Amino acid sequence: MGHPLWENFFRHQHDWVYRCCRLCESSPLFRGIPKRAIRWLVSRMHVRHFDAGETVFRMGDPGAGALLLLSGSVNIMINGVCVATLHEGDLFGEVALANDLPRTADAVTASPCEMVFFLRSDLQEWIDTSPRQASTLLVNLSDILARRLMQANVRYEQEVIPQENSN
Repeated sequence: MGHPLWENFFRHQHDWVYRCCRLCESSPLFRGIPKRAIRWLVSRMHVRHFDAGETVFRMGDPGAGALLLLSGSVNIMINGVCVATLHEGDLFGEVALANDLPRTADAVTASPCEMVFFLRSDLQEWIDTSPRQASTLLVNLSDILARRLMQANVRYEQEVIPQENSN
């Protein structure tokens, strides 16, 4: 057995760190963010395993940050109705990166999952240390949230308004 210092020094990084970096690099949230900055952020993230059927969060829970799905699938539920199923590489709960409002839906695992938590406190630390790079992420976040709002408005116009007009 060799010297512990050298063994740790040359050990490969955790598999989830590599996978998380790759997924972040392809995510619209991280568009325009240098790879080294993504690695720095990922090094502060927290990985967690979930069994199938486990609740990740409930509507109304305080939101501390976003989650990146490394494997498995998650159902987003509103009042017991599945409104979306998310898969590897999907980011969700990102509203909590912007503010501390309560969660707007339930998130329940549809299969065993591995996901990483990107906490608002990690984002704040990054804003303090690298404001220019962090501002790029915040612009990307505002774009994502604006697009989701537009999609919700279109859905509302297509589904709710016709029902109201028929009464």
